[in-house]
Amino acid sequence: MKTLTRSSDAPSTTSRTRLRQLCAVAVVVPALALAACSGESAVTADPTAPATSANAATTPATTTTTTAPATETATPTTPPPAAVEKVSYKNINAVIKDPDLGHTITATRIARHLKWPSGQPVGAEQFEIVGVRVRFEAGTRYSATLEPSMLSLIAANPKQTVPSTNEFKGLWSAKDLSTATREKWSSGWVFFKVNRGTTSALTLAFNRPAYQVSTTDKAIKAKTLTVVLSK
Repeated sequence: MKTLTRSSDAPSTTSRTRLRQLCAVAVVVPALALAACSGESAVTADPTAPATSANAATTPATTTTTTAPATETATPTTPPPAAVEKVSYKNINAVIKDPDLGHTITATRIARHLKWPSGQPVGAEQFEIVGVRVRFEAGTRYSATLEPSMLSLIAANPKQTVPSTNEFKGLWSAKDLSTATREKWSSGWVFFKVNRGTTSALTLAFNRPAYQVSTTDKAIKAKTLTVVLSK
């Protein structure tokens, strides 16, 4: 640039005009270079983004931030379900006789870990369903009936006495035990809910209520008769 101001080397007027044009060009060139530098800075941040886009450089940072919460919400918060044990059946021959009324109660089969109906997670978590197939034979002397509600299940460990329940009637295509009247019999399944973790030592109990014989002054006291189903 200093050579342009030397008067001793100055050419003709036409030449001077041409030199002024060159000076103007020389002044413009650094401005283009600055624009190119600015554009290069943007392109270097993201080689795949247009150089003229100011938001292209910040896009990857925004994407990384939004994916972090998704990883946290994927963590399960529901506790795992209780372990499901396989249903087991065992044929038995356990008999209870009531000499006062002439009743005979025979347990012929026992089922453990029966499957819970759907939609009852709390019950399935806390209790096991035990089924016992029973045959009722009512006595001939008195009109006393045999009813499923008179049966209970006694477990040794943990120690518990569980009454029969009609909560599962009609399930598993099983015939439910029904009431047997005088000189009649019935056969079917009766169900109990025992605590989870109950051992195999189970006893069936017949809880006979007290009776007053109407034709005489005889009174028959309440009594519980039992038989071991499994040890």
